[in-house]
Amino acid sequence: MLQRIISIKSVGRFKNYAAVGDVTFRRFTIIFAENARGKTTLCAILRSLFTNNPDLVIGRATLGSAVPPEIQLLTSAGRIITFRNGTWSAACPSIAVFDGTYVSENVYAGDVVDTDHRRNLYRVIIGAEGVTLAARVTELDELIRAKNSQIRENRAKMQPHVPEGMNVDAFIAVPEDPEIDAIIAAKNQELQAARQAVQLQQRAALAPLEVPVFPASFAQLLAKTFENVAADAERRVSEQIARHGMQARGETWLTEGLQYIREDSCPFCNQSLAGVGLIRDYRSFFSREYHALRDEVAALKRQVDGTVGERVVAIIDQAVLQNTHAVEFWRQFCDVGVPALPEVDRVGEILGSLRQAAQSLLDVKVGTPLDPVPPDERYTQALAAFESLRTSFGAYNEAVATANAAIANRKRQAQAANVRELEACLARLKGQQARHTGEVRVLCDTDGILQSEKTGLDIDKAVVRQRLDEHTQQVITQYGQRINWYLERINAGFRITTPTHTYRGGSPSTSYQIIINQNAVDLGDSQTAADRPSFKNTLSAGDRSTLALAFFLAQLEQDPSRASKIVVFDDPFTSMDSFRRNHTVHQIRRCGETCAQVVVLSHEVGFLHLLWERISQADRKALCMARVGEENTTIVEWDIEKAVRVRYHADLDTLQLFFSLGEGDKRDVIQKIRPVLETYCRNLYPKQFGEQEQLGDIIRIIRDAEAPHPLHAIFDDLDELNMYCRRYHHGENQNAATEVVDDTELQGYIKRTLKLVGCLG
Repeated sequence: MLQRIISIKSVGRFKNYAAVGDVTFRRFTIIFAENARGKTTLCAILRSLFTNNPDLVIGRATLGSAVPPEIQLLTSAGRIITFRNGTWSAACPSIAVFDGTYVSENVYAGDVVDTDHRRNLYRVIIGAEGVTLAARVTELDELIRAKNSQIRENRAKMQPHVPEGMNVDAFIAVPEDPEIDAIIAAKNQELQAARQAVQLQQRAALAPLEVPVFPASFAQLLAKTFENVAADAERRVSEQIARHGMQARGETWLTEGLQYIREDSCPFCNQSLAGVGLIRDYRSFFSREYHALRDEVAALKRQVDGTVGERVVAIIDQAVLQNTHAVEFWRQFCDVGVPALPEVDRVGEILGSLRQAAQSLLDVKVGTPLDPVPPDERYTQALAAFESLRTSFGAYNEAVATANAAIANRKRQAQAANVRELEACLARLKGQQARHTGEVRVLCDTDGILQSEKTGLDIDKAVVRQRLDEHTQQVITQYGQRINWYLERINAGFRITTPTHTYRGGSPSTSYQIIINQNAVDLGDSQTAADRPSFKNTLSAGDRSTLALAFFLAQLEQDPSRASKIVVFDDPFTSMDSFRRNHTVHQIRRCGETCAQVVVLSHEVGFLHLLWERISQADRKALCMARVGEENTTIVEWDIEKAVRVRYHADLDTLQLFFSLGEGDKRDVIQKIRPVLETYCRNLYPKQFGEQEQLGDIIRIIRDAEAPHPLHAIFDDLDELNMYCRRYHHGENQNAATEVVDDTELQGYIKRTLKLVGCLG
């Protein structure tokens, strides 16, 4: 229990308070304070203590004071708890405070129930065990959000590598392909071909080499002889050639010379050749067949030159060069092998060697036409090299044919291809390639780890949330029933539906409906249209206060540690109609029976006195927050019985002083009118008007009396004065603090009040 407030320095109105006299708290401690005397500050101090939130005290530091806030409290166990240097020496969680802060945080603010109220009320309902589970759900939510943030950040680094049209999950799942480089190269060739399809159709393929064929008649010609030449003529011609040393070109020289003989006269000496036997032998030897052979040799020499001559070499070299360039071009678009010609640098040499060897043999043949000329070693080797070259030409042309088939196929594909589809396919292939590179592989592996961790958190959250749901379902129905029980006991004209809970928006929250005249009304929010029934336009200020008190009492009842609770009520009767006064007093007294201590703060003397009378003398203590000078508040003993008796005369003095001299705070003066009229009516008719009846109740009793009430003559005056005072009562007018007070109007109403109670002639 709280035994005493030892001191409060530099906190709100408590500029420098120190306990003097018997200000010891009891099980029921009643504290009277006019408005703005420090009730809210004291509640903030106690809330700071049980929540261990120093900011609630620091934020209420006395303005203009150079002294930092400092507080000392004494518990019934003899322990002193201090607030010094911005911190509490110990926490005291066994405190529950019902005040405007509790209402605005957990039930409503102004006339609206918003999302924070629903969430806070949920925590109120589910109790300590549920709060622990809910806190774990919230913690897991934060961990999941943090994990999701890590996943997003990691995937943002991955995103530049993801092909357009593919999501990240599909990208991560792409398998590795060891042949991906080759596949990409082929697809890139296909794309390039598709982009240049028209040009490719006009582009020539590779050209095969024309394989030279050495004349098959060459060997036959070398072996050819003349069967019709007489042996004697052949001998004599040979001797003549030998005699004159003409072996090299003798036959040629002689055959040509025969063509110049005219009229049997020697073209050299002009002597007659008639009857010369040697000339006959010449003509026999160099016959028509001989000339035919010479022509055949000459033709064969030309054929050899046309087959293996330099022009052929040039054509072959040009074809090879053109094919090489063509391959370089086509390799951009398809896989084209380079036709290989091992002897490419020796083609001229091989053909030249064969040509020269063949020409030499033919020259020999021309010189000795009657003799077969066998091929020599030089010719044999040259011909073998040529045949080997022909084989290479064949292999080369096969490679050309293969390349041309690939080129033709690519032309067909390019003509039918869709460039966009190929681009998309290539992008996917490049994405697949990038997926398994070092940097991206690490990002994907990290994603897997983060996703696994997130899944674990999701599972943990689901388990904790199920436990929370089971716990909530168990307590929420009972809580709703107890709220309605309290509403009924406090004599409210409405009920609520069984609260429900939801996780919409992430954090758990609760909601309910108000039942008025058997109709369920949604709570609504600040955006709810004015023409739609909701919390803000179906409940009066008194109804809302009653609902908030019911929530608090139901919460306290469900608290398993309530037996050790210090329960503080700050103006629990604010804005309530007077007919709920007795019910509220009863529930507060009942609360004290199950809790360690109850502290009630109020500016309503009548309400405090009604509670005072319900408590045993041993369990009650009355204190008062009183003004000390202009700036300080102190806590002193308070004689509540005397206060009830003396207040009437004190209030009268205040009214008379203002009426006569204009002295006093106008708003404070207005607050004295109704208590004076209430006491006046109670003194005249104590059996009809008790302490619980306020001026509004008294007016209603007078109005509803079956026979004219003895005070019926002043009914209109009482009603008008009551209506005037309501304009300046913060519980009945939200703008009471700013409502303008007109001096002349106030003087008139004070004069009527003093006349009614007999203080003016």
